[in-house]
Amino acid sequence: MKVLVRGLKAGLSAAALRKALAKYASIRSVELVEAGDPRHPWAWVDIDAGALAVWKLVARLDRRYVAGCHLRWHVPAYRGR
Repeated sequence: MKVLVRGLKAGLSAAALRKALAKYASIRSVELVEAGDPRHPWAWVDIDAGALAVWKLVARLDRRYVAGCHLRWHVPAYRGR
């Protein structure tokens, strides 16, 4: 499940963020987005877990200091068809 992570510092690599998050969950991929303002990048983080586990992780890690950054986590709205 992909989540949006904001609050990253400039110069943080996708590999460094993935390594820092690996102690909390199994991470499939990290895609850094520097379009717009490269001083304030954000990332899509694909977590290898079900929706409930991801929601619990987001609640636990939101506003915490991880990888030298004060992270803000957001779960995009999802609607099944």
